Amino acid sequence: MSDPRAPEPSPAPVVNGASGSVRLAAPQAGGKTTAPAHPVPSRAVRAGRAFLSTVFIVLGVLSLALSPVAIWGRNLVLNTDKYVQTLAPLASNPGVQDVVVAQVDKQVDTHLDVAAYLHQVLPPRAAKLLAAPIQSAVFGLVHTVAIKVVQSKAFGRLWVTINRVAHQEVVAILTGKKIAGGILVIRSGKIYLDLSQVVRTVRGRLVSAGIAVASKVPVVGSTLEIAKVKGLESAQSAVRALNSLADWLPWIGVALITGGAAVARRHRRAVIAAALGLGAGMVFLGVALVFMRNAYVSAVPADISTPGTSAYVFDTLVRFLRWGIRLVLAVALLVALGAWVGGASASAVAVRRGVSNWAHRLGQGLPVGPLTLFVARYANVLRVVIVALGATVLLLINPSAGTVILLAIIVVMLLLAVELLRAPVVRTPAK
Repeated sequence: MSDPRAPEPSPAPVVNGASGSVRLAAPQAGGKTTAPAHPVPSRAVRAGRAFLSTVFIVLGVLSLALSPVAIWGRNLVLNTDKYVQTLAPLASNPGVQDVVVAQVDKQVDTHLDVAAYLHQVLPPRAAKLLAAPIQSAVFGLVHTVAIKVVQSKAFGRLWVTINRVAHQEVVAILTGKKIAGGILVIRSGKIYLDLSQVVRTVRGRLVSAGIAVASKVPVVGSTLEIAKVKGLESAQSAVRALNSLADWLPWIGVALITGGAAVARRHRRAVIAAALGLGAGMVFLGVALVFMRNAYVSAVPADISTPGTSAYVFDTLVRFLRWGIRLVLAVALLVALGAWVGGASASAVAVRRGVSNWAHRLGQGLPVGPLTLFVARYANVLRVVIVALGATVLLLINPSAGTVILLAIIVVMLLLAVELLRAPVVRTPAK
């Protein structure tokens, strides 16, 4: 017989053959020990998993954070429709219109010699006497007509046409294609937009107004610098790389974050960290745009454009990028919130319990019927379907940040509706 006062056997050490770690086995009845069903990973294994998870998540967050920039840049450089849509508002901006008018005035001023024309049709003394006032009046009329042209709806359509053709030529240049009869001029490492169509329109208005000498103004030669080009081959290679990045960066980011969360010991916490990191990246990009805007405005010479016009041009160019940043930020915050609410922390459990109790109290007044029985039976399936449909809609549409928030509210309301409808069945005792 064994002595009842004898101490219980101490747990025996068990060696993990795979990793060499040592752990204590739980004692069984009769003093026997056995190893746990699930071996505890060694410290080295845990550290390795944590490091690998961190690397995956950091690289995934960087990939997703750079995705809006890559997609915006690709669309601006290679997507003519997006480019035209981006630049279309510039035609109605007074500052941009002033820049175009100044270029038209310069073209007419350079090639329209009113004094020489008067010396051909008037006596020398009369021509000399009238040259200055007539030339001033003509240039004033030119300026007035140019303003009317650029402020008309026809100029908006002309602006779209010019930029569409110009962008198609840029795409052709950057992809190695050629377009005959284009409106872009590449000179001394710079790209100029040919404004001959605008000059032709103004010249026609002047001739119709009775200034026949305006027909002598050439339509060629009036240009507007839009870009600088150095190293065309390098630019073409960069565009190909940009196109590939825009296609693959989002998927690479999602795959890396998924892998990092799978490797991590605490999957939910890894997802929350990735979502918050992505949100921080979007905030950083938003702040960076503010500094870039100030730098751009400061870099534009005052004789070319006013600071207000330069700021408007910059805001117009990056407005789709800003929308993309806000969209990704909204999605990241919603994912982090959803992952936290579904977690096992005391605060998350309290939130879920509070919402569930509230919904059940409201649903107690509902009668038990076929609908409530159906919802109660398939509640888990309905929850998955609602979330899946919300994610599908998000992928199929081109949403803004406001659309994402609205969609999230709809999903939450549908989930609450499930809780309300199942409440009378859950709380009703079975008969």
